[in-house]
Amino acid sequence: MEAVGTKTILVVDDDPQLLTSIKKVLLGENYRVLLADNPKIAMDLLDIEQIDIVIADVKMPELNGIEFLKIIRREHQDIEVLVLTGYGTIEMAVEAMREGAYDFIPKPFKRLTVLKAIEKAIEKQNLVLENRFLKEQLEQNRDSRKIIGTSPAIKAVLNLIKRVAPINSTVLITGESGTGKELVARAIHQQSKRKHHRFVAINCGAIPENLMESELFGHVKGSFTGAIRDKDGLFKIASRGTLFLDEISNISTNLQIKLLRAIEEKEILPVGATRTIPIDVRIIAATNRDLLYETEKGRFREDIYYRLNVIGIELPPLRERTEDIPPLAEHFINVHNPQLDKHIRAIDDDTVRILKAYAWKGNVRELDNVIERAMILCDGDTILPIHLPPNLFAASSTEKIEGNLKEALRGYERKYILKILRLVGNDKKQAAAKLGLSQSSLYRKMSELNINNVYP
Repeated sequence: MEAVGTKTILVVDDDPQLLTSIKKVLLGENYRVLLADNPKIAMDLLDIEQIDIVIADVKMPELNGIEFLKIIRREHQDIEVLVLTGYGTIEMAVEAMREGAYDFIPKPFKRLTVLKAIEKAIEKQNLVLENRFLKEQLEQNRDSRKIIGTSPAIKAVLNLIKRVAPINSTVLITGESGTGKELVARAIHQQSKRKHHRFVAINCGAIPENLMESELFGHVKGSFTGAIRDKDGLFKIASRGTLFLDEISNISTNLQIKLLRAIEEKEILPVGATRTIPIDVRIIAATNRDLLYETEKGRFREDIYYRLNVIGIELPPLRERTEDIPPLAEHFINVHNPQLDKHIRAIDDDTVRILKAYAWKGNVRELDNVIERAMILCDGDTILPIHLPPNLFAASSTEKIEGNLKEALRGYERKYILKILRLVGNDKKQAAAKLGLSQSSLYRKMSELNINNVYP
């Protein structure tokens, strides 16, 4: 595998002496160099290689440089193009610039002129990629959240992320659904040398088996019904970046073999293609299942398990790090306040106690949903127990409660409103404010719960 950051340059010209000369110059600067003496060969190379820069003559047989440039701009938008111009072709060079070429290099070329033009084109390319990356991060909504928590378990995960991020080894993230496996994968990517390239995620359980191979490796036109054009797979789309394979246990045994080959050989074969394509991608996989158990049952290949699990990161369930619930809840409040047009500032102590007592089968994702629901129901600036869903109360109650869940919730509401009324000296206005209710809503609640008999 090439080192991250190595650039591949394709030089297209019908002059073999020029190709040899420019190749010598570029190899001396540690670029990877591909040569083509006509546009047809160049277009084939563009389809099978990961090319960053194209240097092409504006006057070539079969297809002139302008038409060739238009094809590149249409089908390979991330590639920067430099055009070679000889005597009498300046007008064509100007036209090429209008069509999207970055710069032109006069013939006979000078070494420093070529290297300077390439350096500037790469700077522009890196800036475009970085801007795209930042834009994608902004559009990813809550998926781009940082990992929240100060518990020993989360500190251990964060330390492991820091250690594994700079290397290119595959990582297997395990943990229950909702524990934040994709967040960990993104954190690894963002702290790696690949951070300026794409992070591509796919849920392997969400793609039908018959489409999964094409999704990962791509396909060529006509390879199957509906393949009306060539399609790049996610391995190619994630070039020099990170490919995150979520719920990896869902892929078929046949596809596991092909995935193993892609990881080990660092090349892929698109569906219907006859030539392999080299790849430079870091693989991070995740699952909520016990893959060792799956291998014992013959549902997951042992060889790919060990290839993926070079570095393993296990995420603890939320119920095992309850000290992280308050900062997580606070974070979700900050996330949802602008979305819901709310101004909630705090969570009541009793509410925190209830949240900590709950089992959280859905983990952090479920906590996020509960906080969002509570914020929608809250009219004040503090989340109270009455804003929580009824199923959270059973775990928090230490008293023996007769009756069904609805009756249990009614009993807790009555008890809590009484507590607030006593706290404010039976001042209904203050009580309503603390409860996040209007005064009319408070009076209605008091009537429903028969509180008027206590506070006439």
